[in-house]
This record gives sequence, C-alpha cells and structure tokens, in this order.
Amino acid sequence: MKELVTVIIPILEPQINPTEEKLLHHALHVLSGHPIIFVAGEGADLSVVREHAEHIDVVHFPKRFFESREHLGQLLLMSDFYDRFNWCDFLLIHELNSWVVKDELHYWCKQGYDYLKAGPALPDPGASPGFLKRISGLSDDEKRVIGSGYTDNGLYLCRIERMTAALKSKRSVAHQYRHSAGLPYADSVFWELEANRFLPHLRKPTEIVRSHFAQYGVRYQDGGTLPFALTGISRNNIQDIPYFKNLPETE
Repeated sequence: MKELVTVIIPILEPQINPTEEKLLHHALHVLSGHPIIFVAGEGADLSVVREHAEHIDVVHFPKRFFESREHLGQLLLMSDFYDRFNWCDFLLIHELNSWVVKDELHYWCKQGYDYLKAGPALPDPGASPGFLKRISGLSDDEKRVIGSGYTDNGLYLCRIERMTAALKSKRSVAHQYRHSAGLPYADSVFWELEANRFLPHLRKPTEIVRSHFAQYGVRYQDGGTLPFALTGISRNNIQDIPYFKNLPETE
C-alpha cells in the first residue's frame, strides 16, 4: 500500500542562512508525522540539517540542479524527479521559504486536487490573465511578470501520477520552460499557465480554496483565518510579517 504523502525539502547551495534554518527546524517539528526526505546535490554538505535531525533521509540528484533556484526549477519540470518518489501518492514540496502553520496535510490530500499552490503576487492582482488569454498564450514579458510574482513561493502539494502525466503530455513545452533563460520561476509559470492550457491535465482549486491552502506571509492580514501555510518568507522580510512578530521566541 502506498504512502499518502511525503514531504520533500530541497537544500540549495551554498549553506542555508539563519532564517532558512528557522524554517527548517519548524518544518521538521510540525510535519514530523509524515515521511520527510531532503533532496540535495551529490556530495552536498548537510551538516546544518543534521544539527536539527540526527537521522535524515536524503535523495541525491546531479549537483547542477542545486546551484540556484533557477536550476532547481529545471529539476521540478522533469517527470523523472516525481517518478523517484512513486511509492507515495502526493508530494509536498517545501522549500525553505515557507512555514506550515498547522498540520492539515492529510486533509488537503483528500480534497481531490492534483496541484495546490498559492497564486502569484502580482503588482495588479486584477491583471491576472483570464481564460481566453491563457488559451491564446501570454507574451514573454507577461510570463516574466507572472514568474516574478512567484518569488520565494516555494510550497506546493501535488499528485505524482498527474504531474508525471502532464509533463509527458507537454514534453516539448516543458523542455522550452526548462531552458527559458530570463524567465524567473519557470516551473511555477509552467504549472500556472501551461499544464491546463488546452486540456485539464490537473485538477486545481478556485482562488478562494487556494488562499486557504497557502498565502504570502507579507499579504496575510493578522487576525484573519490562518491558511495551512505561509510562503514568500526570506531573511529580508521575516521581521516585517505580523504573524512572526507574535510568535513565542521558542518558535
């Protein structure tokens, strides 16, 4: 019988910073009821990770995929990546820019969706491309705006079988996105715009449901209903996010 879900935490080069270490420590605590696997480049130094968890499971991929977030995005657009974890139904990709507020992972896996991720933080939210625009296709400049809106948005839940099927069906398009120099967060743009462009390969939620799954930390209004996770967190903004100002020092 397959595992329902496995948590995947990518570790990029070089060494993680103190904010990322804080997010790592919290992830290991709040998601301790699920299998957690680190993905890293061959020969990566994981000593900081081992300070927080004595026994860790690691799956290695070629080192080039961990040299930057852009390179990691290439890996996340390869069906081979998802196939490596085919002993489970879902993956929660959890980069060290996100914070799971409460462990509702089982609940979200059971909601019938194939792909859950906070939407892009656009300068003008009303300018998000509509249905017809998504079908006809966006210009390179428009795609870059979408990509920039995904900065540090590194948490998504996906059904492995449907992700691999979508990538195989869209093989040539995925290849273009993997090699789209100058397109930030190309993997997120692909899943946002291309996966369901002509046929519904992935079951995705409405914007309201999306907001219950994850929100940008800087946009979350303190006092509102907390989502499953906050994302878009970095050492440059964590002190400005109201949620973290109210956390006990031990968190």
